[in-house]
Amino acid sequence: MLLVDDVYEIQVDKSKMQATLIQKVRAENETIYTMEDMKILFNQYGIIYGIKEIIVQKVLTGEIALPVIIAEGQEPVNGVDATLKVIYPSLSTSNQIDDIKNVDLKQVINIPSVTHGQLIGQKITATKGSSGKNVFGEEVLAKSGKDFSLRPGKNTRVDDNGLMLYAMIDGQMSVEGKIIHIFPVFEVNGDLDLKTGNISFVGTVNIRGNVPAGFEIHSKGDIRIHGTVEGAVLISGGSIYVSTGIVGQGKGLIKAKGNLHTTFINQGIIEVEGDVNCTQSILHSTVQADGTVYCHKGIGNIVGGSISAGKSIIAREVGNSHNTRTFLYLGANQNLMDKEHAFSEKLKRAEDDLTKLNTLLQKLNEKEKISPLTTNEKIIKLKVRNSLEVTIDALMEAKEKMEELQEVIGQFGKSTVIVEKQIYPNVDVHFGKYQQKIIAPHQRVKIHLEHSEIVISKM
Repeated sequence: MLLVDDVYEIQVDKSKMQATLIQKVRAENETIYTMEDMKILFNQYGIIYGIKEIIVQKVLTGEIALPVIIAEGQEPVNGVDATLKVIYPSLSTSNQIDDIKNVDLKQVINIPSVTHGQLIGQKITATKGSSGKNVFGEEVLAKSGKDFSLRPGKNTRVDDNGLMLYAMIDGQMSVEGKIIHIFPVFEVNGDLDLKTGNISFVGTVNIRGNVPAGFEIHSKGDIRIHGTVEGAVLISGGSIYVSTGIVGQGKGLIKAKGNLHTTFINQGIIEVEGDVNCTQSILHSTVQADGTVYCHKGIGNIVGGSISAGKSIIAREVGNSHNTRTFLYLGANQNLMDKEHAFSEKLKRAEDDLTKLNTLLQKLNEKEKISPLTTNEKIIKLKVRNSLEVTIDALMEAKEKMEELQEVIGQFGKSTVIVEKQIYPNVDVHFGKYQQKIIAPHQRVKIHLEHSEIVISKM
């Protein structure tokens, strides 16, 4: 009579999270194995966790053919990253905006002003997660969520616990990553015209009308346009909101350190460090976003032009029935690489400056223990302390930006194109050096890079 380990073998995958039962030889006709026999086999292989006894029983009765998974581990649940919860004014707690891309554009373009001392942000701390177990009963550690230090932006302050953010002046909020600024507001109650001229302002610019071609708006904060933007130049240190849409005519430039929110883009030139959120269409435009390009509400079509995204492109339709040539570029582009290099250099300079300043401060402190400092030395010490604060802020900013950019660059292999309705022929999809032309229509697909090959799969 054949022993149970003569007939069966167990194979465990590399992650040790699955054990598969396979048959080595056919059992003799009169041989009957019991669950106890199988448990002895499991013990021989060290399988003690996640055993599927019902499956094993069906194997013994011939109801299930081999090979089959007979044990599965418990995957760890990784911790959640710390986040910044933005608390917009005049909104109840239940309606606070955490994900601004899912909010009506009319709502975010009319964000009310905040007042001095008002709570505007809260850090939600990272969680540690919970461990799992593999089929050998060994603990599989979870990854803790990433943490960050809540830093004050322009005209804001952080409480002593480092969890709450408050406004220090009256103004409007501008969100830049994990930093919130409060800026004074420059408002034009109508269209931008020759009477107003070009605008360069250190705060938020709010135009309650249209911005015609040829005009320029430069803002340290957000730019909020309640009408249409034609072939104008808009450059923002925050985000840009255009209520009606952008008719670029192949001229002008829309550039933001944050996100762009608009209804449609026609022949526009767009460069943003965050996401592009378009609720209707992107037509014959050049769009470059370090984050994601969203165009999947309403019509949700991308036709013609060149769309580049560091993370993903999500649309209802790409291309059209006329087979208009459309280019999609995914992953880290040269612009992202240049930014990463620049912040790497900035971080190195800040670290060097911090070392020098700490050394100088230490020398002054040691001298002060021996004899009183001269008036000039006291002034130098005060300047060093102030420089230390500025340098630490610069170091933290560079470090955070580096981490954000490295995360985007690291997403290269995970970048995706998601088409919720249809992608048409004559669309060129690029993932770095890899390229594929769509030659037939596809419905509801996900396009991604897998083992150096562009894969189109059904959703």
